[in-house]
Amino acid sequence: MSSLEFERNAAFHDRLAPQYDSHLSGIAANTLARLAFQELVAWHIPTGATVLDFGCGTGIDALAYARHGYRVLAYDNSPGMVEQLRARCQCEIATGAVVPCSMSYPAFLENLATGPTIDAVTANFAVLNSIRDLRPLFEALHARLTPGGWLIASLLNPLHWSKIKTRAWWRDAIVAPRGPRLHTADPYATYLHFIPHTLRAASGFLLAGRANAGATVRYDAVDSKPFYWRGPSPVQSLWRTPAYKLLGHFVFLLLRRNP
Repeated sequence: MSSLEFERNAAFHDRLAPQYDSHLSGIAANTLARLAFQELVAWHIPTGATVLDFGCGTGIDALAYARHGYRVLAYDNSPGMVEQLRARCQCEIATGAVVPCSMSYPAFLENLATGPTIDAVTANFAVLNSIRDLRPLFEALHARLTPGGWLIASLLNPLHWSKIKTRAWWRDAIVAPRGPRLHTADPYATYLHFIPHTLRAASGFLLAGRANAGATVRYDAVDSKPFYWRGPSPVQSLWRTPAYKLLGHFVFLLLRRNP
């Protein structure tokens, strides 16, 4: 991915930043997905941990994490988004519970190589879909995470029915059968990462669980039965079948660093 693509990404989110919260909150499934994601973080990451909120946006998650007792390193490549975070988290920034940072993604990777050790990384609302090659990021995060540290990420579901019904999805299947597939080129590039491909890129991590999040959220831990956050859904019964992988706009991956 070229630096120009990252610059277009940051410029778009700079313009969107003042309206970003209202844009997301207008969709009920987004609210459910955020709450479920935050709960999964709280269940798996102990209070007092240092958490890198990668792609922190306007700071909604960072504020929730700080209130849960985490020290939050909040990074976004959009200065406009981080400006909104600074306004939202003034008290938490003053106490050191939230430490904001904005720089280009290539600069972030360079700084991460010599940065402090962290206990967990969160990446919510498909921020990883803005990155074509995830392997360098996963390798850098692996190097900075404590043994057994968590990486909890939300990605666009590449098998969601809204995507596979399009001609572009099938056209790209010929060009990039394993992905990632170019999902949108404008206003900035986003890529669909297939889950097996993502897990191969995260070779230093073990999969602990996954969830599909839409009008309903289904969470599958590796070592236990699935459970649900229920919302109003006309296809509720499908969530109890293998077809659930076609449902949910987002996929959550819970990855744990190999010791």
